[in-house]
Parts: sequence; structure tokens; C-alpha cells
Amino acid sequence: MPRNELKQQLQALHETLKESPQVDDETQSLLQQIAVDIGELEVGNAADLSERVQEQAVQFEQEHPALAEILRQIVDTLGRIGV
Repeated sequence: MPRNELKQQLQALHETLKESPQVDDETQSLLQQIAVDIGELEVGNAADLSERVQEQAVQFEQEHPALAEILRQIVDTLGRIGV
């Protein structure tokens, strides 16, 4: 069940990124890489993934609250699947 939630959250992240032209190219590239990493999630490669996602959520709190919320949901889901 958490993997299905994760897919839905990744879809929401992609949709929100498309609707957020004010996100600079570097940040958008970083978020897209996080989404790719999550999509290709393997236990051995996941050591710092949750931490990176959490850091991005904190950075977006003021300027991009919708992105920050989605990222926090992804961190929560990653925790439930053991990442």
C-alpha cells in the first residue's frame, strides 16, 4: 500500500512542478532527480534519499508550500516502507 501512495505522491510532485514556473531551473532539476531516485528506489541506494527529500521540504516551506507538503508526504511514505 505505501508504494501506491508513493507513486501518487510522485505524480503530484510532477504536476506541481509543471504548475510552478517560479521554481528556478536548478531546483526543478534537483526535484526531478529526487523523483527519479524514488522511482528507481532500491534499499541499498536509499540511505540518504529520505534526508535529501526532507531538506528540500524545509527549503520550500515559505516560497513553495505545496511542494513542501508533497515532499513531507513522500518522506513519511518512505519511512513507512523502511527507507
